[in-house]
Amino acid sequence: MKSISIAIIRHSVTEWNEEGRIQGHLDSPLTKHGRELASGWKEALNPATFDAVITSDLGRTIETAGIITEGLDLPALRLPGLREQDWGEWSGLTLDELNVKFPGKLDAEVAKGWNFRPNNGESRHETSIRAIESLEKGIHEIAEIVDKENPKVLAVVHEGVLKTIIYKLAGHDFMNDKPKMVKRRRLHWLKWNGTLSIDRLNENL
Repeated sequence: MKSISIAIIRHSVTEWNEEGRIQGHLDSPLTKHGRELASGWKEALNPATFDAVITSDLGRTIETAGIITEGLDLPALRLPGLREQDWGEWSGLTLDELNVKFPGKLDAEVAKGWNFRPNNGESRHETSIRAIESLEKGIHEIAEIVDKENPKVLAVVHEGVLKTIIYKLAGHDFMNDKPKMVKRRRLHWLKWNGTLSIDRLNENL
């Protein structure tokens, strides 16, 4: 059985990130700063060593991956199952707007850990199930099309998806009184050899 290494990162900075707006299943393009950041990640990632790329089907992950792998002809999968958590009625709002429109709701949901769910949105638990299932299906497909014993895959996803995958694999309860496992703008490594597991976390980009 093949052993596949997966380098998993969050997309670079978007217009809505800079405005502090919740994106969820909505989308906005990378900013100039975001494009420069993604280009700067090439040194740490060494994209020529990868055999395939996985992203969600949202533009911000596709654009980030395209910048990192520019000039390389790599198989690329765009998987709807790796979309960011659906934030429902909260999508497009800033946190200030959210707290005005739904007072107290954000804090109440955060206290629920894995059951955190925006109004008419998706829970963290639901997000983790479809994201891990989608990632594993993508890895299976890459194992079939890449003729190497130990393929190396770049996965560009979203912050919420990245956290739910890693926290689920680690058995973290997502409660605020527990140490955070995932630092911002870092590189994380997963491994697949029939099952998905964590290799190492929080390498510098």
